[in-house]
Amino acid sequence: MFPDSQRGLIVPVDHGLTLGPIHGMQVTDDLKGWVFNNSISAVLGHKGMIERLIARNMLHPSTGAIVHLNGMANIAPESDTKIMVSNIHTALQLGADAVSIQVNFTTSNFEHNIAMLGAVTDAAHAAGLPLLTMLYDKVNAPSVEEKVRRLNHLLRVVAEMGCDAVKLALPDSIGDVSELIARHSRDIRIFFAGGEKTSEEVLFKVTRSAIDHGASGLCIGRNVFQHPQPRAFLRRLAECVKEETEHTEQAVEYDLV
Repeated sequence: MFPDSQRGLIVPVDHGLTLGPIHGMQVTDDLKGWVFNNSISAVLGHKGMIERLIARNMLHPSTGAIVHLNGMANIAPESDTKIMVSNIHTALQLGADAVSIQVNFTTSNFEHNIAMLGAVTDAAHAAGLPLLTMLYDKVNAPSVEEKVRRLNHLLRVVAEMGCDAVKLALPDSIGDVSELIARHSRDIRIFFAGGEKTSEEVLFKVTRSAIDHGASGLCIGRNVFQHPQPRAFLRRLAECVKEETEHTEQAVEYDLV
């Protein structure tokens, strides 16, 4: 979280394990132009990336480090079933402020995911580290109502396991955002993902609406490190996340494409 706010702007740079070298993050030094920045409350990455960022003095003193503990390359046959690739001991050695995992729920990996969530939460809390869970439902629901119902159930699963914060893809409607936050935010902090590369206009509109409805902040990667002017963009985004706005119940539709 920002020192002067109860909200945060987390920048994940864990994409390399999943996607390989992508534009804006081919190698660690691609982050040099923007990652040392007090507009970022925390950087999230796999152990190798975090270790290099620390060793090269690339993180601002006010920026926290979140070590991502699981993953799977998207060229793997079952890429949605993430496996553990690091542990709490390594995160502590790196001086991490928190840890994270990603759980993509399919029709066949519930047992794996819930067991992993339980074990990681126990280990993280025993070490005094908060846990952020990136939560994605990969099952194609037959309706919007069923999609929201499933997400509510999965959010409750994550909260029951004891996770401290969750990262979600933005639902299709701000009305759904309001419902999710109202129901779950007293038990778990809710951050929303930036998603695929999109326009600044749409992204700031969505961010303002989510924050207005009580979100704890953003967890945004590609829209930062693939931006032509990431430092200026991060400054504006941080101001948007910190800004106090008047709450509204109006359900606004928006398009992330």
